[in-house]
Amino acid sequence: MTDQIVRNTEVGNLEAWRLQRWDFDDFHRSELPRRLRDGVSDQIAWDVAAAPPFTIKLPDGRAYTYICEGGSVRVEPGVSADAVVVLEIQERAWQDYVHEFRNLSSLVLAGSIRFERGGVPEWDAWAPAIRCMYSGKPIYNPSMSFADRAGQPLDLRGSFTLDDDHEELSHFLHTTGYLVVRGAMAHRLTELSDEIDHLLATAKEGNIFSWWVDNEQTGTRFPYRLLYMSEHSTLIRSLMDDDPTVAALVALAKRDLVPLHDRGQGAMTVYKPFGRGAKLGASMAANLGWHRDCDLGGCPVMCPSINIGIHLDPAGPTGSQLWALAGSHDKVTHNPREIRLDDANVIPMDTQPGDVTIHYSCIMHAGPPPVGAGTRRTFYLPFYGPDTLRLLGRFEAFEQVIPGYGTGNLPDFYDEAAKARA
Repeated sequence: MTDQIVRNTEVGNLEAWRLQRWDFDDFHRSELPRRLRDGVSDQIAWDVAAAPPFTIKLPDGRAYTYICEGGSVRVEPGVSADAVVVLEIQERAWQDYVHEFRNLSSLVLAGSIRFERGGVPEWDAWAPAIRCMYSGKPIYNPSMSFADRAGQPLDLRGSFTLDDDHEELSHFLHTTGYLVVRGAMAHRLTELSDEIDHLLATAKEGNIFSWWVDNEQTGTRFPYRLLYMSEHSTLIRSLMDDDPTVAALVALAKRDLVPLHDRGQGAMTVYKPFGRGAKLGASMAANLGWHRDCDLGGCPVMCPSINIGIHLDPAGPTGSQLWALAGSHDKVTHNPREIRLDDANVIPMDTQPGDVTIHYSCIMHAGPPPVGAGTRRTFYLPFYGPDTLRLLGRFEAFEQVIPGYGTGNLPDFYDEAAKARA
């Protein structure tokens, strides 16, 4: 077993999977115009109606511009003088972009793009539309509505127990992308809490099983994340492989899913032993902003996948709770910096020890800093599509495109994006 995993900008790219490779010119002169005529233009024009032209360009100079005018989208050859963004991209990276093996974030973090004009904010104006043009994934509409099985308005803050009708639980999960199940693991709370505390206490910095950060208020370092826990905890492995409660929770997804022990980050714990105002050393992962677990790539193979969160501490208005953007799973959204906690579809998950949350890896969600004195210990059990085991090797993860991966000190995304400006 390896002690270290380092950055790898080639992990999980198109060459690891057998999909059609597009010729850049043929795609833009024939395939993409056909898709636009066949309905994709109608799917995206509402979202880019006010966006200026966007140019995508290869290092050899070949370029095409995406334009929305008069309620329709078209492709023109060359670099438009009106384009606010001219994005130069490596050809293999563009192939990965077309097939969602790389997305905006991973292209930036892997150093695969350069801005001749503009930057990430300007790219974002077209980013959801490009994903829809390339892969067919729909754009998230903030005005979408939600209905229960009877067709009545759905209470997005609703919660359930395992004694409730499982069809109701499944419907809520499929509709919103998340689910809160009260007390589902309360019967095992003590032993699970003791196990996580033991793993935290025995974690050693410098190997693949934990990421560390400074608590600048106390002058100490702590493991803010434990990874691959089922590789050295028989209790965690048995939860994923044999526990009937966990199996019932996985079944709510109604998908063919397998436990992810040694891919991605495996079974992992989020640990925040600090309260409001804590100052942490540099790592964008210690308090995660809005993100998707699969937004760096691989979604067509790995998803739909779920993460089952087992909560060991209270997480409410005075703690560090999980937030979700209802209905954003299997859709693309704009810059998550624009998401506000008071938006109608932004939902906090209030949980107590022993409660379980389920969220799709492709839903937009966040784990912001605590707003009170409460600490957080939550561990997540990942269940992914079976082909994930072929796409990624042992201890491989799409996060390996991030500079500093393996150290826990992950840079700010926008600092990396600034480096890509011409």
